[in-house]
Amino acid sequence: MRLRTLATPSPAAWLLRSPSPRTLAQTFSAPVTRSFASCAPLQTGKKGAASQVWIQRQRNDPYVRARAASGTNPSTETNAAFVSRAAFKLLELHAGWKGDVKLLRPGMAIVDLGAAPGGWIQAALEVLQGRGTVVGVDLLPLQRAIGERDGVRFVQGDFLDPVVQAHVKAAVRDNNVKGARVDLVLSDMMAAMSGNALRDASLSLALCEAALAFAVATLSPVQPRSAASGDSSSPPSNRSLPVQLVIKHFTSEFTEQFRKDLGRHFHLVRWVKPPSSRKDSKEGFFVCAGFRGREAVDEPPAGPSANAGGANSGVKKRSSLYF
Repeated sequence: MRLRTLATPSPAAWLLRSPSPRTLAQTFSAPVTRSFASCAPLQTGKKGAASQVWIQRQRNDPYVRARAASGTNPSTETNAAFVSRAAFKLLELHAGWKGDVKLLRPGMAIVDLGAAPGGWIQAALEVLQGRGTVVGVDLLPLQRAIGERDGVRFVQGDFLDPVVQAHVKAAVRDNNVKGARVDLVLSDMMAAMSGNALRDASLSLALCEAALAFAVATLSPVQPRSAASGDSSSPPSNRSLPVQLVIKHFTSEFTEQFRKDLGRHFHLVRWVKPPSSRKDSKEGFFVCAGFRGREAVDEPPAGPSANAGGANSGVKKRSSLYF
């Protein structure tokens, strides 16, 4: 029997290989944003008690069951089902807003940060009725059921990368009759949870701050109308302000300071926990109306009424403009 001599590989042989772009992306791109709806518990060889609790919760969740029978409006050209229960959160935020200007309106230019798997895009399409522009961005791809159609564009990549943000702005500019102007920024971004409360809160805050910075760079300022017509000294009417930013946020020790930061950029800031947001979750949404403009970011809030309903009070007591 003849033995074949095998050459010993060089210690530097791995450098000579040419990894594909996909391999490089998987190696060097840590998942910074994840869709809340796609975060299922990790499975091991033996299902633990936590997995069983999660499965049972999914079975008993009315929103999980309802999403399979949603999206029945044929004019939206969506599938017969929402791809995630998160779609209900945006629809509830839209329906619950009691201002004079609805949160979602046909003809809007919307940017959806943390868009995968696509539930918020589907929810927006339900209201836009084929009129408007929606640009989504996420590390993960959209579900095939959504894809790209007229008025919908998707950029896959890390939103914290300035190059990716430039692609998002270009997509808005190329597909929007209003040019680069954005009417509404939605952020459903979520950091991958580690179990370390301080680390998770810091990562979540970083995503919220990135969404705020993007909104400041792309939104157009709105001047509130006075409650009394023609009287410039009359306080502005909160009901006249359009919602321009919605950010998912998990309450932590940083929440109140972030709310104050939002108040320096927007005339009206509301903390809302929609009915479909699980009661045992720290998740909620900052709904911000009336962008002050980039030149007014250092100004303090216009008064206690302009930013009432902070994160600590808003969960227990609904804002006068909600529900």
